[in-house]
Amino acid sequence: MDIFLFVLGYYIHFLASCLLMYKIYQTRSIWGLSVDTQIAFGLSSVARCIWVLDTRLVETVFAYIELVISTVVALVLCYLCNQYYHTTTKHAQGYFRIWVIAPVALALAFLFHPGDQWLSMQVLVAFTMYLECLGVIPQLDLMRRMAEIEPLTSHYVGLLVIARAARMVFWGVLFYMGEHFLQLFIADLLHTILTADYMYLWFKKLRSGGALVYSI
Repeated sequence: MDIFLFVLGYYIHFLASCLLMYKIYQTRSIWGLSVDTQIAFGLSSVARCIWVLDTRLVETVFAYIELVISTVVALVLCYLCNQYYHTTTKHAQGYFRIWVIAPVALALAFLFHPGDQWLSMQVLVAFTMYLECLGVIPQLDLMRRMAEIEPLTSHYVGLLVIARAARMVFWGVLFYMGEHFLQLFIADLLHTILTADYMYLWFKKLRSGGALVYSI
């Protein structure tokens, strides 16, 4: 059951990525999308390919399937961002770019990771979680500086947050079972806090309809 919750979160993320690919295919544009967010998710997917064999995820074939398709889609999205880079002029502010958030995620992973060893696979696991958390910031920053958010983009980000909520339940189940991964739980908790105001507006939009305006 606990492994199912972890994998479920990534399947929801995969669904969100497919929605984003559909949007890019339809519009032939990445307007309103953060290239830095897609690079961050691409890097985290590659990192997962390295550490997954050292976890209990090897117990289910669904985890392997999810990892393969999620990694492929993440890399395709990075390719599409490069292909259609000329279609957008808006990017996250300098201190939210990938060359800032990736080193910050790595530093956090070295300082706060499960276990006592400074160099272990758990550092890479923590790096993945922190990078996925910080990776959403460029997209949020970009949307805050746009007049109106395109519907598919708004649903994409909403699904990302739901995916992290599923994983927070996973950490809660592990805690109940006596397995404590507080450092990794904090990464997903921070992700939820950063996106709380957006989710309020998104759910309000789903209920009442109309445009989603997410401004500063």
